[in-house]
Formats: sequence, structure tokens, C-alpha cells
Amino acid sequence: AIPPTRAMGRPTGGASASKKPKAKSKPKQRGGVDFKKYKHKVGRKLPPPKNATNTEIKSKMIVLPEQTMASERAGMAVNKRGLTLRELLQQTVHYNPKVRRAAMNGIKDLVTKHPAELKLHKVAMIEKLQERICDSDKVVRDSLYSLLQSLVFPSLKEDNAMSTRSTLSLLMANVLNGMTHLSMDIQLMAFRFLELVVLNFPSSFPRYAEQAFNNFVAVLSNDRIHLQDKSKLNSILAGLAHCLSLVARVTENDDASNRLVQNRPMGELWKPTLDEDNPGSGAFATSDVLMKLQNLIRILVNSIEVSASEICAKPANDAQSSEALLSALHCLHLICTTFIHEAKKSQMEFGRSKTQFGSDWLNSSVLVYLKKLWGVKCLFHEKGDDRFFVFNLKIAELFLCLSTCVDDTMFPAEELCQFVSSLFAKSKVLRNKDLMETHLSPLITCIPGLIASCADDSKGYLLEAFTDAFRDSKVDCKLMLPYLDAVREMLLPGEIRDMVY
Repeated sequence: AIPPTRAMGRPTGGASASKKPKAKSKPKQRGGVDFKKYKHKVGRKLPPPKNATNTEIKSKMIVLPEQTMASERAGMAVNKRGLTLRELLQQTVHYNPKVRRAAMNGIKDLVTKHPAELKLHKVAMIEKLQERICDSDKVVRDSLYSLLQSLVFPSLKEDNAMSTRSTLSLLMANVLNGMTHLSMDIQLMAFRFLELVVLNFPSSFPRYAEQAFNNFVAVLSNDRIHLQDKSKLNSILAGLAHCLSLVARVTENDDASNRLVQNRPMGELWKPTLDEDNPGSGAFATSDVLMKLQNLIRILVNSIEVSASEICAKPANDAQSSEALLSALHCLHLICTTFIHEAKKSQMEFGRSKTQFGSDWLNSSVLVYLKKLWGVKCLFHEKGDDRFFVFNLKIAELFLCLSTCVDDTMFPAEELCQFVSSLFAKSKVLRNKDLMETHLSPLITCIPGLIASCADDSKGYLLEAFTDAFRDSKVDCKLMLPYLDAVREMLLPGEIRDMVY
């Protein structure tokens, strides 16, 4: 018979028969675990390490030791940023140009609020700030120029001459160094600093005249200064004009003092003159300086030719080129004035011969270059604009200045008379009468000397043009007094006037 459980279809073996055999357990690893592997979910923030330091600050006030400096600076002169003059001067040599700019502005702010700081420490300021003359940042250089012009130099004038001389010697060393810098912008700024020194301390210039004129020759000989922006050339020519005017003034004073010495009795010649008491007053009258000025004549004439060709080629008015041409002509006039005073000196002055820079030297060395201006004059004469008339007036004034010392064979006086007569005829048809009153006065003062030196056949049309130019002038005309003085000089020369009166 079949058992009951089997008959019902139940599996044999019972509960124990349904269990799976157990897997063999892996043997435990002996020793410690080197690295424990963590399984992190993506995006979950890692928990801080157990040895992490809590950096959260729950204090309501942060007290730093530097805050005690405010109490230490009580009563000290500081700028709006709370910095002293010493700290600001130290920041002027910082490698970051923004820090140097802020330091320069801070110094100006400090000395403006506390003028006593400038009086006490201006020498230390100049010794530290002189290094910024050759600074690579333009804003720093401009800030230094403004600071010296408005604050430092006016205060330095109040000191005695000896302390000022020693202070300026340090400044001029960096100025002369900047004139030979490789960067053109630093060179131009150095010439501006020189002009600033000459304007404020003219007596200090003779010691640096030779080096300064040598640098002027070097920078004006560079073709880049003529081909680039004309404003750079005008800046250099403006500084050169200030230096040359000082040389011409000193040379003129020396010429006047020499005439006084010649008129003094022999028993008084041993007494010291004002020039001997003032060292450096006649320091310009050296052969080296005059040779540098001779080189400048050649360079300035070339600059005038370049500017003239540019002006004539452009249909519109080029203000920068016109200013450069007028500045070059003004510099030439100052140089020629210096040479004339040097040539008029006596042959022997305190045992020193003056024949080297006499009339023969003017004919052979100076007029060789100035004769090129005659072609420039003809180029301007063909133009009908008023500005070309002004250019020719300056050229005529230059030749009239030299007419008393040059040889007539080198530059005929008859041609000069014709040139001046044409200018007086042109002045009648000028549209801008104010322009005539501004620029024609120097030409009027030279007419008596030209009339006295020219031939009789040239005097007629020159006097006719001179008289006709002022025939319809009104009494309130600015040129009326120079015109009457010229007429009086021609009718009654100075020698005859002295005899009459």
C-alpha cells in the first residue's frame, strides 16, 4: 500500500531537505587593515575630520594691534588716508605704479593741509622725489611736475642761495640723465623739468648750460622728433627758447658792462665789477657753448625747412606745424642775438682774445646755414594767407638783426630792402589787422638802421613802402608810436640828438 504522504504528492525528506547547503566562510585576514574603503554617495557633503578646528568667530568686535597706531599718531601731520610724509615717500619707490600714483597724490594733499611739513622737509622730499623724474609711469611724472611747480619750488625760493644750489644739483643730475633716456616720453618730460628749473632758478643754469645744449642738439637731431607728433617738438623748442633767452640776456648784460669798463678811467679798472662779484653771470661766453649754439643753427634751419614743406603741402591750416616753425625761428633769433653781442665785444677783454667769434666767423659759419631761409622766404611769398606773411616777417627780422655785423657781399643789402618793402606793401591788404599790430613792431624798429646802411638807389622805394603802409593809420593804432620813433631816428639820428640836446 502507498503511504499517505506520498500519495498526496508532498516531497520526501521534510523541512531539512528544502535547505540549500551553506557557503564556506572566508578565512579572516590576519593582521590590521592598511586602508579602509569608504563608499560615498555622489553629492553628499563630506563630514569634517575628527581633528578639525572650529574657526567660527562669534566675537562682536575684532581688536587688532594696528588700531593702536591711531592713538600713537595723535598730533602728527597725516593725509586723508592717515599716512605720514615718511610713509608716503617710501611708497613712491613701490613697484606698483598705482601705489606710486597714490603716494604722489597723498604727498600733495599732506603738504597742502600742513605747509609746515614742506618747510621742514622739502630738502628730504626733493632728494627722494628726484628719482621719479625718470619714472616709467606718465601719471607719476606729471604729478611730480605739478608738485614741484605749485608747492616745492615756490618754497625753495625762500631759502638762501647756498642751500638752494646744493639741492638743485641733485635734481639737475636726474634731469640731465633723463634727457638721454632711451624712452622718448621720458626725454621730453626731462626737458620740461629743465624748463621749470630755468624759469624758477635762472642763476643755476650756467653750470649746466653746456650739457643741456648738448642734449638739445642730440634730441633735435633725431628724425623721430620731426616725424612724430609735432606737439613733442613744440615742447622741446619751448624749453630751448627759455634757455636761449637767458643766454642772450646774460650776453647782452656782459656787452653793456664791457662798454662801461671801457669808459671808466684807468685808475678805477682795478675795482671789482658786478660780474666779478656774481660768479656764473658771464659763464655762457665760452667757446664750447657757442659751438653748441652753432650746431643748433644747422638743426633749426633743417627743422624750419621740414615744417615749411609740410605747411605748404597741406591745404588746411596745420596749427602744430605752424607753431613749430615760429618756435624754431624764435630760437634762431635768440642765437643770432647772442652771436652779435659776442662779435661786438672788444678785441681784448681782460687778456682774452675775442677774434675767434668775430664778424668773419659769422659770415663763414652762421650765414652759410641761414641763407637756406631765403628759399623758404620765396616759398612763403607765393602764398596769400596771412600766416605766411607772419612767417616772412620773422625771417626778415632775423636777417635785419644780422645786417649790422655781416658782410654785404655775403648777403646783399639791396635784396633785403626789396624783401622788407614787399612786406610793408603786403601789410596794407592784410585781413587781420590785429595780426599786423602784433608782429610788425620789431620790423619797424630796424628800419632806421637798414636805411642808413643801404645804397641811395634802394632807399627810395623802401621809404615809399614804409610811409605808404602807415598813411591811413589811426591815432589809436598800436604801431603809431614805433612808427614815429623810427621817423625821428631817421630825421634826427642819436648822435646828432645828443649834440643838439
